[in-house]
Amino acid sequence: MVALSNISTVNYTKLKGTTSQLSSRGMPVDYQQFTVSKNGEFNFKVNETNTAVKITDQNNKVVAEFSSSVDAASASAKLAPGTYTAQVEQKIKGVKDRAYSLEITPRENPVITAGGGMIKGTARKLEGNDSGVQKHGLNVVQGGTFTFNLSMPNARWAVMDKDNKVVASGDTMSKATTTEDILKKPSAKLQPGQYSVVIVQDSKIEQETPFSLQLVPKVEGLAAPAAQERPIDKTLRERDARLKQWAAQSASTTKNPNKLTLAYA
Repeated sequence: MVALSNISTVNYTKLKGTTSQLSSRGMPVDYQQFTVSKNGEFNFKVNETNTAVKITDQNNKVVAEFSSSVDAASASAKLAPGTYTAQVEQKIKGVKDRAYSLEITPRENPVITAGGGMIKGTARKLEGNDSGVQKHGLNVVQGGTFTFNLSMPNARWAVMDKDNKVVASGDTMSKATTTEDILKKPSAKLQPGQYSVVIVQDSKIEQETPFSLQLVPKVEGLAAPAAQERPIDKTLRERDARLKQWAAQSASTTKNPNKLTLAYA
């Protein structure tokens, strides 16, 4: 007997198979089972075209349902411990014995307070038509202005509100955006509420690579630290200050001829 995949214990699961059976509607279909050992929220994604997916629990209740056309399709669901069945069905008759893969990943939804927070994820090698898009959430309970810092290079990210309006976005496509000071990174003001996050990972990653999207409280009015002053710049700055001082004293003496004039070396 083959052990069922426990999606609660891994960073991601790929259920692979072929649509070698026929559904009650006469469409090519396949069935996969997996288990959940603890409460959690998960993302489901199918990268094959013209494919419908239905996830049901042990009571045959549908907990997630989605289908693809020319692009990949995905959905998310909160699952309790138990055994679940994934029904993967082709939307075109006659497409029998077609290979597919159903990807399941944990969906992060961290609580964000005035002290900030962090989304943790895992990038992995992309296969097939996988675009590398990961979807997560933010539960902001204390609003504020936050600076966003993505640790993964060659990646993009965006944060959307409940109306799918982008409230913050950025990328790490260049070395400068990865290594620059935290105070120079993108920031946005978030009101309490639920937000969705899209992260597009580096397509060239060859193995599992942990990453994080960190939200750091931004202190208003705090400027980035100035670059260290070179000796020559300091000399020129001090000389310019002395010249301005002398010019001011000279102008004062011209207006008051009886005032003592100081000589400078």
